[in-house]
Amino acid sequence: MYLSLIIPFFNSAHKCKRLLKHVAEITSSDLEVILVDDGSTDETYRLLTDFRDSLPQANIIAIKQKNKGPGGARNTGLKLAKGEYVWFVDSDDDITTEALAFIKQNCANHYDFIDFNVISSDSIPMNRMGVVAGSYRDRQEVTHILLSRFMPQTCKAFRRKFLIENQVYYPEYCYYEDIPLAFTLPLLVTSFLKTDIIGYLYHQEFASITRGEITLKSLDRLYTSICGLRESLALAKTDMEIDIIKQRFIQLYLIDSAEMFFSMIPNKGWVTIWQIMSEYRRLAKQFNISLSPFHVINEKDYQYKLYFRAQWFMSFMLTGDHTAYFEEIRKKEWDL
Repeated sequence: MYLSLIIPFFNSAHKCKRLLKHVAEITSSDLEVILVDDGSTDETYRLLTDFRDSLPQANIIAIKQKNKGPGGARNTGLKLAKGEYVWFVDSDDDITTEALAFIKQNCANHYDFIDFNVISSDSIPMNRMGVVAGSYRDRQEVTHILLSRFMPQTCKAFRRKFLIENQVYYPEYCYYEDIPLAFTLPLLVTSFLKTDIIGYLYHQEFASITRGEITLKSLDRLYTSICGLRESLALAKTDMEIDIIKQRFIQLYLIDSAEMFFSMIPNKGWVTIWQIMSEYRRLAKQFNISLSPFHVINEKDYQYKLYFRAQWFMSFMLTGDHTAYFEEIRKKEWDL
């Protein structure tokens, strides 16, 4: 079996029919489809079982589990998968038949992952890796490329044994589950194949974790950024790798997280920004991060930098350890 498609679902009945229709058209004896209902409260699981039962000759698994977040659903699928490669696909997006044929053609070459171009409904095809199509097997070059160009992960099919042997799993009970892998996989991958084939289709008519309303679960970015920092520092072998990891942490934990709550009008979101910034300073001392966040935002426009500096200095009004506060929010939101 050359490929296992792993598709998590959560209350997706209204937005997954397009993908399921396409999956029905591409099923074959050497393709496995694993549908994981992550604790839906709508008709999703019934829809998935009906879909499975309508294609008795296809290799389709439909299972339901308690709500563990996208990472938990992906981990469940990975543990069940039998394909040479696995591809994690979001339930409201789609993949192409050309990409499947390319994976099948190249799976015997044992690249750690195969990367495809992506396209959104309102854009031109994008090469998110930023490198020319071809084979990349030089370990030093691979690490250098991936430390700065690894995201996103949905346009990548991973060799299953590579993930299993390196014990690569997603964090559970959180959103932004792909952040830790963005830290660690660049330090584990030894080869990859880049193609200009369009493989992944983003559809933006439905709200998602990254496109939807900001909620308290959006603060999961803090949790997963710390997970990624801690795990990748244990893997890093050079000062260059450590420096890049720490700069990525500043971007993901401090800047991107604070930006979610930016507002020119004073509101309670400002307090959240100050808490994030205060906690970042504590973590910077803990992990010996000396790079100034003002250096990381150097390319932003003047108004942004002025706003960020104002929030940064106001955040000194808050002191202490905010770890318990943010962890309590995550536990409450995920009913832990």
